[in-house]
Amino acid sequence: MNYSDFSFWWLLILFSVPFLTIRAFGKSLNIWRGIFDGLGLLALSILLFFNASKASFSIFAVDIFINYLMVAWMLRLEGWKAKLVATVLIVFNVSVLAYFKYFIFFVEHILGKFVAIPPNWQSYFPLLKKDYIPPGVSFYTFEMIAFTVDSFKAKRKKPLNFLDYANFMTFFPKIVAGPIERRLNLLPQLEFFQLKFTIENFEKGFRWLSLGVFMKFVLSDNLAPYIDLKNAENPWIIWLITFLFTLRIYFDFAGYSFIAVGLAWFLGIRLTLNFLAPYTSISINEFWQRWHITLSTWFRDYVFLPLMGTKKQFASFFLFITFTLSGFWHGAAWNFVLWGAYHGGLLLLLRYVGRPFHKLVGKYISRPQFISWALTFFSVTFGCLFFVDSNTHRLFTKLKTLATPWAYSFSNLQELYNSYFSPDNFNQGVLLSIIVLLSLFVLLLEHIAVWQDKFEYEILLSRWLSPILLALTILLAANQPSQFIYFEF
Repeated sequence: MNYSDFSFWWLLILFSVPFLTIRAFGKSLNIWRGIFDGLGLLALSILLFFNASKASFSIFAVDIFINYLMVAWMLRLEGWKAKLVATVLIVFNVSVLAYFKYFIFFVEHILGKFVAIPPNWQSYFPLLKKDYIPPGVSFYTFEMIAFTVDSFKAKRKKPLNFLDYANFMTFFPKIVAGPIERRLNLLPQLEFFQLKFTIENFEKGFRWLSLGVFMKFVLSDNLAPYIDLKNAENPWIIWLITFLFTLRIYFDFAGYSFIAVGLAWFLGIRLTLNFLAPYTSISINEFWQRWHITLSTWFRDYVFLPLMGTKKQFASFFLFITFTLSGFWHGAAWNFVLWGAYHGGLLLLLRYVGRPFHKLVGKYISRPQFISWALTFFSVTFGCLFFVDSNTHRLFTKLKTLATPWAYSFSNLQELYNSYFSPDNFNQGVLLSIIVLLSLFVLLLEHIAVWQDKFEYEILLSRWLSPILLALTILLAANQPSQFIYFEF
């Protein structure tokens, strides 16, 4: 859901107040049945998704019905018949994703290299529009694939209730941008669903919600206007913009995920955490254990391990392929392929030279972890250069600029300063400085929690800090909210 859209919160209130009122009366008269809570949750999720995108809702509804019927059929079969149904369903889901997300890229950027493509070729394909991807299609498609595989492998194959399945797929906090939930974690919480309004659930939901809206509306949205990708000739500006985007993408996606976690807590449901302070990582391997966790584990379980099978001697090769594919998952553009391959290459580099390097540094520095952290954060920041700019010509120009020593001139540094602190831009430069300092302070609190061996967000979720974060959100929220970055994927 688009938490930046006022209509989301308005519809949530307009539905919830009457529903909870009717529920209270029904319970007092002893006529309220347990199934009504599940039906109410499904109705709310459908209403919010329909409001977000009517065209996408139609595609999603068809997907749900087909997937439910096929999974239910598969659960009644055994052996090769069940495997055949699962295979057909997985191919169907991948095909839907490929059609909406990658078909234009394949035709124009690959097939177009060999044959002439008519300018109006897209008009022959229904629901296919340039630069339009149904919101959430990447996330719920992966969930459907995982649900199919997990159901096929389940030792006890009990019948699947449609209401439970529909609530699993449509659960509104996570449907558009995750987390990518697994059957084992979420389905048991939605079977025979009952609303659980407790003080503990409300308090935990409030804390996560406060942290999420602060990260999104104060930090990410206030950083967004400063991320201008046009300059490809000044290395100082390129580094600054890339650093700002490194901050923004974390606070944007983590903000969405934490809002989702908070909303789920209000209902008594625990979603999987998608982030665990990734910028505290001291290796690129640890970074991927902390960043977009549900996507990393999805690719590990459904791509890397099946590809590798028993051929463990080729693990490095399959790891590289997996990360290249994960880059392509983020978007149908060459920069995402490069970004995925870059991170795959970093993991291979860590695998073969990481320990010897750490041992060597440890001989001369008492705390080599700091060097490891600095190198990891620099590597992630540099990788964001590939992620943020889909204009490959401009991207390679930037890489060339960054590799040119004499481009780091005093005049270019002065240009950077004047861009933010000239008399005409001084106020904007001060605002940017405040937001960056706030961002770094939040990251510092994450570091402190990790250093103290506490839960990564223990300080940020503390009882005394949550009201402060909410108050700061009211005071400092950006006037113009930006769309969530991962809505594009």
